[in-house]
Amino acid sequence: MTTEQKHQIVKEIKHLCALTSQNKVATKAGVSSATISQMINQNWDLIKDEMWRKVKVKLRIELDWKTAQTTNLEYIYRHAEKAKEKSISFGISYDAGAGKSQTYKLIASTLPNVIYIECKTFWKSKSYAKALVTACGLDDFGTTEDLVERFIDHLSGLDKPLVIIDQMDKLKDGSMDFFIDFYNDLVGHCGFLLSGVPALEKRIKRGVKADRSGYFELWSRIGRKFLKLKLLVLTDVAKICQENGLYDSERIEIIFSNCEGDLRRVKQDVESYFLNHKNVA
Repeated sequence: MTTEQKHQIVKEIKHLCALTSQNKVATKAGVSSATISQMINQNWDLIKDEMWRKVKVKLRIELDWKTAQTTNLEYIYRHAEKAKEKSISFGISYDAGAGKSQTYKLIASTLPNVIYIECKTFWKSKSYAKALVTACGLDDFGTTEDLVERFIDHLSGLDKPLVIIDQMDKLKDGSMDFFIDFYNDLVGHCGFLLSGVPALEKRIKRGVKADRSGYFELWSRIGRKFLKLKLLVLTDVAKICQENGLYDSERIEIIFSNCEGDLRRVKQDVESYFLNHKNVA
């Protein structure tokens, strides 16, 4: 962990503290408030690299990579702002690699009172509830009921909150049903963005058709539709490359041709380009 990387982490920590509080940022990072304070005040001698890496991962801080204003990013951001302002709910179901998660992380780091979680396949209901309160910077002790009530109570006190539930297709049916309770308790006060790959939309539509419990209620609450994103185009890839310091137009076209519409491949190729040039130098 270099000194420059530590400064990047501290810069992001300060920004996140301004959006919420130092204690909440510490809880999200899984460290003490004192550790966050030491990082901010540049008292780094006793902070091991392992701690820096943990904070970076937990707070989703991306070093040495800049997010570009692609077509899909601007589209999602605009809808998220509207959902937050008007306290409405909507869904996005689209292919992996389209930049959804990257955009959600940007939204959570730039707009106040945005709660973002990325669902995991292995989660049970309590794991999901714990992730929700942790994303709010709250303690994760207690029963599932305690955690859910703590989450709803916290949201009820925020000004125009937005909850982004990413990779929702990974949740079990019981956990997915939580959204209905959240929506019912916070209707007109909180916006929700439910997101996943195409399997999410297919699963919900199958559930609605089969009249399975909870599916029609969920479908209704997001307006009975999922927003669709645009296919990746050369101008988007060019923006990403240029934002990260790659201006070679011929190389940009090669990266676009090889990416197959996947932004993860774009990032990988850009990083490989600079790594190869560094090794040659």
